Amino acid sequence: MRCNSLMRAGAIGAMGMGLLIGATGAVSARPVAQAAQSPRADPLGAANQSSVTAPADAPQITPWQTITVRPGDSLSQIFAQAGLVPRELATLLELGDVVEPLDTLRAGETLTLRKTPDGQLMALRYPIDALNTLTISRRGTAAHGPLSAQVERKESQTRRLSATGTVRGSLSGSLARAGIPANIATQLSHIYRYRADLSRSLQAGDRFSVIYEAEFVGDARVRSGPVLAAAISTDGSTREAFRALDDDGHPHYYDARGRSYEPSFSRKPVTYTRISSPFDPDRRHPILHNRRPHLGVDMAAARGTPIHAAADGTVEFVGSKHGYGRVVELDHADGYETRYGHMHQFVRGLRDGDHVAKGQIIGYVGATGEATGPHLHFEIRRDGIAHDPMTMSLPEGQPLSETRLALFINRIQPLIARLDARDDIGGTLIASTASQLQRTNCHQATAINAALALAPARASQQHPLSELFCVVRTAGNA
Repeated sequence: MRCNSLMRAGAIGAMGMGLLIGATGAVSARPVAQAAQSPRADPLGAANQSSVTAPADAPQITPWQTITVRPGDSLSQIFAQAGLVPRELATLLELGDVVEPLDTLRAGETLTLRKTPDGQLMALRYPIDALNTLTISRRGTAAHGPLSAQVERKESQTRRLSATGTVRGSLSGSLARAGIPANIATQLSHIYRYRADLSRSLQAGDRFSVIYEAEFVGDARVRSGPVLAAAISTDGSTREAFRALDDDGHPHYYDARGRSYEPSFSRKPVTYTRISSPFDPDRRHPILHNRRPHLGVDMAAARGTPIHAAADGTVEFVGSKHGYGRVVELDHADGYETRYGHMHQFVRGLRDGDHVAKGQIIGYVGATGEATGPHLHFEIRRDGIAHDPMTMSLPEGQPLSETRLALFINRIQPLIARLDARDDIGGTLIASTASQLQRTNCHQATAINAALALAPARASQQHPLSELFCVVRTAGNA
């Protein structure tokens, strides 16, 4: 009996120790073994809340408090609200680029912090996004120890998802019913903006397919994109688009023959709110009130909005002209010219004869010259003749080089096979984390893994060439 009593006592003691260790691991962010070896190393953890005696000079720590960012709040206001002394903000900012996310706090976001009763910051946590958290803590046990910062990233997996559907009602509703996230739908519109206006051209019964990447933490999807491949079937034809890297390593979308989806010219050299005046050879002038051709498009935008070169070219003129106000004229290949009028100012250092790249900032929106408000007057001329920039045919973008084209065509074959599938069940494409029992409709990829279509170097490391091309059935398009 005495022996049994001792055994029961020992078991109860062991259970107590196990519960103590479990509680410590649940509260402290440090591994249990580390906390057990050095309980005094973390003044914020549970070790100091146990029976271990804290050192005499250890500071008092207040409980964690959660602060929600309000409209107009700055980091200094938040620190004052939390009762932190002003010098703590200066000390935090000295940590450098790692704390830059705190410069762009948005209303509704939250951060948590702990401090000493006299206002010394001991720890701060700010979730940058679903994957990354900025963690700031004070080293050592003393309140005057140095602060350190790091970005902790959750372990995640990248999966390739696919969805197929039929247009019924609105396009946005049809995409949503197929389980396609809103940002993927936005990417589709962006990809096809030069080939089709998806919001207007699609009709009931038209079909769409898309393959895209998504990042997961466990079973929770935390990020979607980019689109790897897409197909839109309308008016008896199918337009396919595939993401690939050009010779400079930049991602673009190409059709199955390696031709760029994006023309060499942009129709939108500025982020505008509306077209305030369209191309009109017989327009009545809003200031002079006479008939004067409007040989460009007016794009209303806030004063100071950056203006970008519509294509690679050479600066033909930068200066002021009557009517145009401050204007830049660019000369492009094959007889094309572009003009950008009513600028507020030019980008510093822009000179006649300078070479500019497509997308490079050349100036800023204004209302100089004959203008009733801030906007960009944008023209495209071919062999000296002005055309409507919004509707004219534009030269195709740079196709894939011959050396990359053969590999591209070979690598997109599995993607084409999946886009051509006619089932409406979403799934995971080539999900390396799926168990063999989950895999269905699998076919050996005799060419090259479909994953190589995106980034050959990275994909070849993640997937062997023997990877099966298949669809993993799921309850939904997670």
